[in-house]
Amino acid sequence: MKLSTRDLTQISIFAALTFVSGFLSIPVGPVPITLQTLLVLLTGFFLRPKAAFFAQSLHLLLKLLLGGFQSLLSPSFGFIFGFVAAATLISYLVHKKEGSFLNYGIAAVAGTIVMYAIGLPYMAAILNGVMGNQFGLAEIFQMGMILFIPGDIGKALLAIILADRLKGRARVFQH
Repeated sequence: MKLSTRDLTQISIFAALTFVSGFLSIPVGPVPITLQTLLVLLTGFFLRPKAAFFAQSLHLLLKLLLGGFQSLLSPSFGFIFGFVAAATLISYLVHKKEGSFLNYGIAAVAGTIVMYAIGLPYMAAILNGVMGNQFGLAEIFQMGMILFIPGDIGKALLAIILADRLKGRARVFQH
């Protein structure tokens, strides 16, 4: 798949929106509450897999370049790696079939699981291995996942509703 000017524009927009949404942050521990996961879901819903991968990879690059490479030592940085994989998987699942409310929901759940599967071990490695803490598995899950589930459900519902309503209506998102 060759990337068109339109693809590059959409990749840049979703990367920038994901980056900026990280500034809307509520600190609640080692991982803040942000709107980034909403943008990851929307990236997967609206962009093709390759473009979704590049959009979240560009977001990761922006975080590194503008936040400094020491941002790799942030307990929450593993979730940004998870964003790349999640957006790509979500896009693959949504674009494999015609986007339906159920298909969006399944893709959102699968993508969210991927974000946690990558982000939680990274968070544990930074908190325990680098920072010298002794957090157990239950504490890691509490700090990095359980606290976020209600918001994740709300953001997923919002993303699904937006994707379902905009499907076929917004010229920018048609493929």
